[in-house]
Amino acid sequence: MPKGRILVVEDDFDIANMLRIYFEGEGYEIIVSARGEEALKEAQTQPPDLIMLDILLPDMDGFDVCRELRHHPQTHHIP
Repeated sequence: MPKGRILVVEDDFDIANMLRIYFEGEGYEIIVSARGEEALKEAQTQPPDLIMLDILLPDMDGFDVCRELRHHPQTHHIP
């Protein structure tokens, strides 16, 4: 049973893969999104326990993703 679910929002494949390998090794379930819109949908359908969010994303600024998450009732509490 996983310790928790982490959503990694990172458009650099190598960085995302490194984080996925590390945290899966520590017992966490990892979901990786390379785009902000994809991350917002993922967070709302399967809310994670933690979100690791890149700032420079191809479709939207990471700060905008964070603001959207804070305004949505399902995700406003996620650190």
